[in-house]
Amino acid sequence: MRAFISALCFCLMTATPLVAQDGPLVPPKRLIMSQNVDLPGGDIASAFDTTLEACEKACLTNTRCTAFTFNTRNGSCFAKAGPSAPVTYQGALSALVLQSTPGTEDLARRLRGDLAFLGANDIDQARNQAQELGRTHLTNGFTETEHMQAAAEAERLGNLEQAARFMGAAVNLTDSGADWAEYARLLFAASDTAGSNARPYRVRAALASTNAYLRTQNPALRHSILLTMARALEQIGRGRDTVQALRLAQALQPRDDTSALLDDAIGKYGFRIVENAVQADSVRPRICATFSENLVKSGVDYESFVQLPEPGLTVTSDGARNLCVEGLMHGARYTVTFREGLPAADGQAMAKSVPITAYVRDRAASVRFPGRAYVLPKGEGAALPVETVNTDKLALTLYRVTDRNLLRAFQNGYFSQPMNDWQEQNFDGEVGRNLWTGTATVGVDINRDVTTRLPMAEALQGQPAGIYGLKAAVPGEDPYEVAAAWQWFIVSDLGLTTMSGVDGLHVFVRSLGTAAAKVGATVDLVSTANEVLGTATTDDMGYARFDAGLSRG
Repeated sequence: MRAFISALCFCLMTATPLVAQDGPLVPPKRLIMSQNVDLPGGDIASAFDTTLEACEKACLTNTRCTAFTFNTRNGSCFAKAGPSAPVTYQGALSALVLQSTPGTEDLARRLRGDLAFLGANDIDQARNQAQELGRTHLTNGFTETEHMQAAAEAERLGNLEQAARFMGAAVNLTDSGADWAEYARLLFAASDTAGSNARPYRVRAALASTNAYLRTQNPALRHSILLTMARALEQIGRGRDTVQALRLAQALQPRDDTSALLDDAIGKYGFRIVENAVQADSVRPRICATFSENLVKSGVDYESFVQLPEPGLTVTSDGARNLCVEGLMHGARYTVTFREGLPAADGQAMAKSVPITAYVRDRAASVRFPGRAYVLPKGEGAALPVETVNTDKLALTLYRVTDRNLLRAFQNGYFSQPMNDWQEQNFDGEVGRNLWTGTATVGVDINRDVTTRLPMAEALQGQPAGIYGLKAAVPGEDPYEVAAAWQWFIVSDLGLTTMSGVDGLHVFVRSLGTAAAKVGATVDLVSTANEVLGTATTDDMGYARFDAGLSRG
């Protein structure tokens, strides 16, 4: 006969709370509902063309209402006080109102602080679950003992979902912490056989364990409740809260099996080091640890939480999740220990000390140009500075970009950022022309940046003024691992200075080699659309002017 008992609604953690967090934690009234039952007499109010939810609310907010009957056929609601014995009536839902046990709310208020890791929405949802349990599981006139016996039999037969439903109906009648705990256990067990409905069962198990905890005095039982809560939270993707639930359980009653569960959860979800790295390719190498949570931004001396192998080392934080040990030397091995108790911004602390042993290798060979743009005077003294690390030779390639390809070179971003190896294939022969290849010997000071002056006279011999690109690579290195460096520069004897005023654009042209004025130089004013707006010729002072209208396009 109980086979028709079914869940009429699922209370999910994402549902809209029915009450605010500052309301009661335990519903002061709850409903015991039966299907196809009428409660004759005792009518104190009626409503028609309404809903079950509205009928339920009307009764719970009426201090005189002790029961109601709702006719599902026509949507009529009858609030009652002291009705007669129930009778069968097809299509009717009837409910009796039970008051919460005195002191239950006070106990829940005291225990709420233990569950600080659960947010206000979690507590609201747990209360909603308790408030709606009468509609979720119908009792149909059976006693709590009969429902519990039916739950035990269903579990014995392997029907865990039905067992959870019977237990939920029993909880409606008792509202005891122990029965809520059993309901939570059966809900979680039912999730293993619920298939695609596994997550709703696990969410409900987490909420039921919350209700159980708030109604339970016994520390040992609260410990068991927290174990169910931890398992459910882990399965719905709240591993961080799983750690907090297990920590609380251990604080209430230390147990070896729970300690093992806590260690495992901390390893997977707690505040911990998730990765570490040796940053060796800099003048000041360091060992960095990345944590699972943000660190405290200020007010904490993290150096006191790191055991350093020798004096002179320092600990720095990036203000987010990284702690780094600095002052290391290349070619040495270090062991640094991040100590138990190291705090996170959210109040967590490392449960165990973690040693990290790492070898700081020598810096990888590299090359770069310190400048981004150069104008070299046309002559014998042209040279470019280059910075290298741990290499004594460079492979050099010189390219020239013709005037006709300047626009294309800018559009393809060749001048604005380092050129990748795959881009060079398109550049060579289509945008720039390979003029010269050679090698250069540079200075070496192990693991330090070395700047060397590269004379360009040989490579530029016989070349006209124009735009050039010099590629420098470390011989024998994979270009995808050690990128080549590029330096764009202009070879010219013309130095231009411009000034803009209300009377137009003033241009001065002088020799970069001698600083003398360039007489008779032709100067074009070009728009951003690459159109020549005007042409002028410099006078004896190397001066030319464009009218103000031209400079405005």
